[in-house]
Amino acid sequence: MSETTGPYEPIPLAEPPAPPLWMPPPPIAEPLPPPLRPMPFEDLEAMPGFWERVGAMFRLLFSNPFELFDRVPVTDGFGAPWRFLLLLSVPIFLIMVLVFSLVGGIASLAALQEARVEGHTVAALMPVILGVILLLMPLFSFLGMVIGGALNHFFLWMWGGLKPGVGVNQSIRAYGYASAFLQIGGLVPYLGVLIQLAGIVVIGMGLARMHKTDTWRGVCAALTPIILICCCGAVAMAMLIPILAATHH
Repeated sequence: MSETTGPYEPIPLAEPPAPPLWMPPPPIAEPLPPPLRPMPFEDLEAMPGFWERVGAMFRLLFSNPFELFDRVPVTDGFGAPWRFLLLLSVPIFLIMVLVFSLVGGIASLAALQEARVEGHTVAALMPVILGVILLLMPLFSFLGMVIGGALNHFFLWMWGGLKPGVGVNQSIRAYGYASAFLQIGGLVPYLGVLIQLAGIVVIGMGLARMHKTDTWRGVCAALTPIILICCCGAVAMAMLIPILAATHH
């Protein structure tokens, strides 16, 4: 006797949940900011003219100086900041030529009045000394840019402000562009020293922004060389005063 089973009854499926009466709209993705252009002095594609690029550097300096530090890592190399530094050093070269010409002229007049051979020798050596200095000034500018930028990078590391992704070469590039503007600011009568001190603070703030670190770390790193120089000068004066007093007695 075989047993037969009846047909299976289908299991009723669960009804799908009713859609909500209101659903929030999907979030709108914010557009990404446009990529930064290179430093205006290096942006040959956007500004082919040389003086147009120089003017754009000054416009960016007065409109948004910290964007200069944002644009530094877009490109690489020391050639462009060095050329910009040399360009803004031309007024200093002209002042040196004027000073040496005045000193040589005064020495020549004194020698003619007193008929001294030493005065003629000094007047004859002035153009030679001036020529040697002018020939070495580009080298001194390059060394000052490299050493100054490397020291700022080193002191920023000491203050714990270095972040991965921005190396010492970018710190040197930033220091080269910034020191070029500081040279011009130092020529302002009566305010040159204050402008240079304020510029050093701005360099520290810009380096902190470029390295994505705290602002106070960058400012401390930029001021550390000045503090060290002042401390060494104070120690030297403290050692020199007793020596001079003993010599006088």
